[in-house]
Amino acid sequence: MGNHTLTIESFTLVSSKGSRLQGEVKVLDDGLPHPAIIVSHGFRGHKDWAFWPEVTSRLAEEGFYTVSYNFSRVSAKEDDLEEGAVAAASTFSQELDDLDLILEALQGGDLPLPYAADKARIGLLGHSRAGGSSIVTAGEHAEQVSALAVWNGGPPPSRQPQEGESELSLLEQVVQEDWKRNEKRFNVRDAFTGLRIPALIVQGDQDREPLLAQLRYFREEAPHQQYVLVQGADHTFNAVHPYEGATQQLQVALQATIDFFKKQLD
Repeated sequence: MGNHTLTIESFTLVSSKGSRLQGEVKVLDDGLPHPAIIVSHGFRGHKDWAFWPEVTSRLAEEGFYTVSYNFSRVSAKEDDLEEGAVAAASTFSQELDDLDLILEALQGGDLPLPYAADKARIGLLGHSRAGGSSIVTAGEHAEQVSALAVWNGGPPPSRQPQEGESELSLLEQVVQEDWKRNEKRFNVRDAFTGLRIPALIVQGDQDREPLLAQLRYFREEAPHQQYVLVQGADHTFNAVHPYEGATQQLQVALQATIDFFKKQLD
């Protein structure tokens, strides 16, 4: 990569519901276009959660125009919007809208340092629920997205209160109702097996069983895609927030992802 230093620039976009998406671009600014990767955090996280600053810097240092951002639900909470507005911003539908907005801004040259992004080579990286939204987005934008990597991603768990447990919160109700209304569009299994682009699933073997069952299904129904099962890894590859440094499991996940994107976005 020569002697070029890492350049970081922030940006703000406005969601379809009027909430802010705050993000940043990281790239080795050498005057040349780089393949782009849009990085999407999990449902309970944010772009600066635990390993994301290190992961996005590493991706940029490896030669990618790296875009990370907060879903609009993050600013809805930060701005102390009323409960219903925060719930609406937290739906899977809004998450897809937010990711679409980032992709549109990247393609339209509306993000920082637009000359440094090769808009013909775009990859998506999503963790947890954003792994699911990245799968759906990749399927819906196959002409714009060239490769997909998913970290422990898929549909979110759906809590059904048992006797003695608390009732669903308004946010949980709104999120679940949105999912039920859009079950066909949100079918992550069908979206993944129907992909026409190369994809990588990185899955921790100590994660929750529904994601492990999903991995077995993907391997059977889409054997042409790539899969990495990380031994001893939980849902966050054993990383914690506040961040205490990269675990061995995170290093395995990240290196597999870098190798995949270098091959597919070359």
